[in-house]
Amino acid sequence: MIAIEGRTEIEIQLEQEIAGLDELVVVGYGIERRANIIGSITAVRSEQLSDAPVSNVSNALTGRLPGGIFMQQSGEPGANEATIRIRGTSTMNNNSPLIVVDGIPGRDLNSLNPGDIESVSVLKDASAAIYGARAANGVILVTTKRGETNAPPTFTYDFSHGILTPTMLPEMADAPTYATMIREMESYRGIADGDRSFSQEDVERFRSGDYPWTHPNTDWFGEALKDYSTSTRHNMSVAGGTQSIRYFASFGNQFDDGIYQNNNTSYDRYNLRANIDVDVNDHIDLGVDLSGVRDNRMYPTRSANTIYQTIIRMYPTSHASFPNGLPGPDLEHGDQPMVSASEATGFNDHKRTTGSAKVTGSLNVPGIEGLRLTGYFAYDLFQREQKVFQQPWTVYSLDQSSYLTAGNTGVEDGSQFLVPSQVGHPEPRLTQTSEDSRSRTFNARLQYITTLADGHNFDAFVAYERNEFNLEGFNAFRRHFRSNQLPYLFAGGDAEKDNSGWVDLDASENYFGRLSYNFEEKYLFQFSFRRDGSLRFSEEAGRWGNFPSVLVGWVPSEHSWWRENLEFMDYFKLRASFGRMGNDQVNPFQYLTSYEFATGNIFGSDKSYVSGLEQTGTPNPNITWEVANVFNFGWESYFFDSRLNFETDFFYERRSDILIQRNVSVPRFTGISLPDENFGIVDNWGVEASLGFRGIKNNLSYGFSGNVAYNRNKIVEADEPQRENEWQRLTGQPIGSQLVYRSAGIFRDEDHVNSLPHVPGARAGDIIIEDVSGDGEITSADRVLIPYNSGSGTSNIVTPRITFGFSFDLSYRNFDLRGLIQGHTRIWRDIFTDNRIGTAGNYFQWDAEDRWTPDNPDGTKPRAFERDEEYWRTSYRSDFYLVDNSYVRLRNLQLSYSLPHSIQTRFGTSDMSFYVAGQNLFLLYSGNDVMDPENYGMGAYPIMRTITMGTRISF
Repeated sequence: MIAIEGRTEIEIQLEQEIAGLDELVVVGYGIERRANIIGSITAVRSEQLSDAPVSNVSNALTGRLPGGIFMQQSGEPGANEATIRIRGTSTMNNNSPLIVVDGIPGRDLNSLNPGDIESVSVLKDASAAIYGARAANGVILVTTKRGETNAPPTFTYDFSHGILTPTMLPEMADAPTYATMIREMESYRGIADGDRSFSQEDVERFRSGDYPWTHPNTDWFGEALKDYSTSTRHNMSVAGGTQSIRYFASFGNQFDDGIYQNNNTSYDRYNLRANIDVDVNDHIDLGVDLSGVRDNRMYPTRSANTIYQTIIRMYPTSHASFPNGLPGPDLEHGDQPMVSASEATGFNDHKRTTGSAKVTGSLNVPGIEGLRLTGYFAYDLFQREQKVFQQPWTVYSLDQSSYLTAGNTGVEDGSQFLVPSQVGHPEPRLTQTSEDSRSRTFNARLQYITTLADGHNFDAFVAYERNEFNLEGFNAFRRHFRSNQLPYLFAGGDAEKDNSGWVDLDASENYFGRLSYNFEEKYLFQFSFRRDGSLRFSEEAGRWGNFPSVLVGWVPSEHSWWRENLEFMDYFKLRASFGRMGNDQVNPFQYLTSYEFATGNIFGSDKSYVSGLEQTGTPNPNITWEVANVFNFGWESYFFDSRLNFETDFFYERRSDILIQRNVSVPRFTGISLPDENFGIVDNWGVEASLGFRGIKNNLSYGFSGNVAYNRNKIVEADEPQRENEWQRLTGQPIGSQLVYRSAGIFRDEDHVNSLPHVPGARAGDIIIEDVSGDGEITSADRVLIPYNSGSGTSNIVTPRITFGFSFDLSYRNFDLRGLIQGHTRIWRDIFTDNRIGTAGNYFQWDAEDRWTPDNPDGTKPRAFERDEEYWRTSYRSDFYLVDNSYVRLRNLQLSYSLPHSIQTRFGTSDMSFYVAGQNLFLLYSGNDVMDPENYGMGAYPIMRTITMGTRISF
């Protein structure tokens, strides 16, 4: 409505609104309009998280955030969360980002119900410096949903049921192939045909399948795993509000089942949340957030890695189950996947309970417009209860000699010749663990927002924050249970019982503030400063640190000369930033001399025993946190009436004061163990870009967006000895670079061996090791650095250099189709790490295909081998076993249908939709055909493909 006040003409000037610039984005300790953001911040909305049928939030973020690397390396229920890296790897220590949920640092991202999340923001540059000593690895801000003013209560129910199957499993040699390779390997060792483990007749019998009792041909993955497992999710929420009260509450359950044929693996989680906001009067607001999570991880007593490594190693010539259904023999230590994955071995019952409460109060100071005092207190409780009850189990083996002597041929029933064996522990035993931790966070903030004449806008605050953390735990052990029906400590025997306990504590105190200024949203400036104190470091040397940041921005598109000459570009912003941040995720209290209980002595005439103490390690009173100096330059732009947007960032980080040991500088024979010192330096740099387009035509609306990121790091300073060969220096190379020999094919025959430098004893069928140094011999000087195998420290985490994602959404009338294609490249990993192959375990089909034999001298794979006896499997390991872990995957796809409004009116609903969704649907490209490129190794629980059907109803 415009009051004309008697005028006959009204002059109206239309101002262009750029789609997305008015969007509110959560930043550190505040919310800003996207137009005023000058840091490198990426945000994901709640509806994007709901596209992926996953139980962990980290897996829903994959491919959606340029610079964010999310790698799901296992599909095990309850342990299938993604490893997170922001802008790659920057330190030889902990690279995990800080997680902040509703303003509270350190909360768990993956225990959240995805349906409770409103938005996720990732701070990647100096914008994260407001979190000071914990910001160097990036910060992920999660905001949960809240109610709206004057909104009637809306109830929403979301249900889905999914079918899960492995995306890709290693292909193993079948029984006739395995037996043939064992025969070949033994022939190379000069073993006579009659003395070999398998005869040619055995090979044929394995191939025929006609002798199930003596010559099985077992597909262990097919036998040990089900065709599919299931996942079920329920979530109920209510949201609404009056003029003075707003509320959101939800209750949800997630259940994931395991894939084993005889399964004792599952994950069961319950989430409860209530967020309430109250406007007491014009000056005072109050808020209460309550949340609780209860999850139960049920596992067998053997780990998933042990079970899957056993599946891989189990002989295809051995029975998974005999024709009468009884389990076949174990490989070793009782490991037999048909049994060890089941409850027959006992159980590992792991329950965790998390309770969080946050009380917030704010005061608009009377008489001073724009001055606001805000404070909150948060209390987080975490309890863990774990019971590992282990009991003996039974496997069976065929007394083949007696079976054949009785006139059987392998076809006849051999049940009476099966011999039971009790394996595992000799009697039931129980280890019970209890752990309790509590965290308290207090924050007080005074903020002032004002606009002066001529478009000068100011937003400033100062704040104080304090966090305290305490943990206490204990465990107890008993064995000699007389029955496995009472898995409780009181039922165990008194002999050899044991118990132990532990404590942990941490505390920090922080003073910080930020000043933001813009002039007519053309010139932007932000300065923040934080002073942190941490109990992890000594008061005299490294406890306190200062972390400043400066961000500047310019929006030339707000000038009239831009609008007059570059009409096609609606908006253009340049931004640059510098920030100093810290990483305190290191072993605490290294400045103190520590002791542990040691073997004591017997003293006195009564020969009483007195326990002893001994010093552990060497203290370093000068240690402090790592320091990251981060530079960022970028721009963002909108074109063609905001239908097209393009954003780019260039970044450089120098991480210094990295805590590492100078163990290389001191010979091992001295027996000296040096403490950590702040002297490591790593450089990390890269570029990120994102491009999006939206449009609408008639009843069809569509949107496409893509992002790509490249980063590389290199070690600038580390404890490295002088090396004679410059190409072997780790300094100057990426973190985790591997020194390996370079392979150059397979020796065809003895003449080929003699024509090249070779390892003593090399023969036809061996891997050729390249003479890199050119001295005519194969020595350690021929090792070269492989820069792409860039793991983090001693972990098995490998970070790709290039990551990318492409998402799309199409809407036509009542149908919606949304999808995401995601991948990464420039990443290599040694996945053939288990040398127990040959007589100790099955061969991979990869080893069998096109292997060298006297009849196939041009084979591309080496000859059949025995365990690690060949030089190219141990001391001369080469890049031959490094595989390309690049991939492009259709990460998720969702098709939904909403009922027409006329039909919903009859049901009394405001929204009713049905959907089918998929996660990890299939690989569009894989750098290897051996295993899923995301799995961290051959023995890992497989990544799962999920097909889900569900419904959402609001009323």
